[in-house]
Amino acid sequence: MAIRPYQAHDVTLPAGHNLRYYEWPGSGPNLVLLHGSSSYGLQWEWVADNLSDRFHVFALDQRGHGDSGRPDGEYSAEEYAEDVHQFVNTLGLGSIVIGGNSLGGRVSQVFAAEYPEQCVAVILAAVHLSNFYHDRQRMAAVLESACTTLHSPTEFASREEAVAFLKGSRGDRETEASLNHRIEHNMHRVGNGYRVKYDTVRVAQGLTHMAKDLRAYAARVSCPVLILRSTVGSELSSEQGAEVASLWQNGRVVDVESGYMLHLQNPVGTAAKMNAFIDSVTGAAGAYSSVHARSGPQSRPADD
Repeated sequence: MAIRPYQAHDVTLPAGHNLRYYEWPGSGPNLVLLHGSSSYGLQWEWVADNLSDRFHVFALDQRGHGDSGRPDGEYSAEEYAEDVHQFVNTLGLGSIVIGGNSLGGRVSQVFAAEYPEQCVAVILAAVHLSNFYHDRQRMAAVLESACTTLHSPTEFASREEAVAFLKGSRGDRETEASLNHRIEHNMHRVGNGYRVKYDTVRVAQGLTHMAKDLRAYAARVSCPVLILRSTVGSELSSEQGAEVASLWQNGRVVDVESGYMLHLQNPVGTAAKMNAFIDSVTGAAGAYSSVHARSGPQSRPADD
């Protein structure tokens, strides 16, 4: 069965730095997907393979990550959202559905509030409760996460060493296939070894913003918001999911049978929920006859 083809591009934003993005052409609507901290745009590949092929999908390497620029800044959700705003304007996309995992979800929330004229709907995966509840234990976890990232290794002498690091740091959040995908697309080959593509300082900066209260942003968003809640080991209980969703004027929660990294652990199920939501929001009709049920990675070249 054919895999939905994508293209890799670079664009220079008015701010002066470049963004690498991956594009799956379609007739519309436009869907912009954002990765989590220390990740990369092509991590959405398997979900894109299972989305309706009418969606025009863009997956970005966010600033400080992947093959995008590393401009000076505070690496707040506001700065990341400004990047998306400039990206939409530069490519002339008009309005978009925006979605993201973890960091990407945080950026999506701010983008929807700051640029409502550009945002049709929001899809949030792995919502961090630390952005809504600021008890001491959660704040300590935020700081620990940032410190761990700041001091994490960036170079590995062999693939085996890189795999061992990822297994130790990612735990059971990813599959064997997704770890191999991460090495292939989120690390540079250096001789016989590997070096991560992301900037640990910039990623650690961004992680500190997991402590930022996003309630005020949520209150300003009027477009539909979908929270994808993982059913295995989720930080978000059903009750908390309903409570968090109520912060938006038009928020809802759906469950995906998966662990935390639902777009990697269950891309087929994740894409199915996204297809249904986007269809309900855009009012588009028709069956998704060209959706390919891909549950794992297959290597292919990207056109630079």
